[in-house]
Amino acid sequence: MVGFPKNIKTRADLVNTYKLVKKGKLKKEDWLAAVEKLEGQNWIVCPILSMSEDRKTVTLNFCNEAEEGQKIRNGSIFPTINGISVETEEQTKEDMEAGKTEVKHTVLTLSRALLKDTVEIGIPAAITFYERLGIAEAEVEEMKGALQ
Repeated sequence: MVGFPKNIKTRADLVNTYKLVKKGKLKKEDWLAAVEKLEGQNWIVCPILSMSEDRKTVTLNFCNEAEEGQKIRNGSIFPTINGISVETEEQTKEDMEAGKTEVKHTVLTLSRALLKDTVEIGIPAAITFYERLGIAEAEVEEMKGALQ
C-alpha cells in the first residue's frame, strides 16, 4: 500500500485501516491522527463575539444546536451550558428598506469560566462521526487503546 487513505468514510474503512495498522502495513500515528480528525467533526466550532469579564457568559452568532445541559469544548475543559438566550439586534429603517434580515445572537451562560484568550468554542454536533459511520464510541476507544 502506498500510504494512508485521505478519507475514512465508512465503518469498514476505519476497521480495515485499523487491521492494516495491526499488521504493520500502515503507521499507527497516521491512524490515530485520522481518528482525531474524525473526532473533531463531533463539534461545531463557533467564534465568540463577546465574553463577560468573568468568562462565564459568551455571545455567539446564532447557534440552533446549543442546548441547555450540553457540555461544550474549550481546549482541555468542558463547561456545561446552564442557560441560553437568543438576542435580536434592532434593525434600522435603512436595514429594513435594504431588505437585510434581522441578526440573531445566542448568549450562553456556562458552569465555569472559559480559558483566557478563548476566541472560539465547540458546540456538540447533532450527528457524531460515530453515528455517521455506524460504529460505537466504545469500539473506537478500544481500538485507540490497543494502539497506544
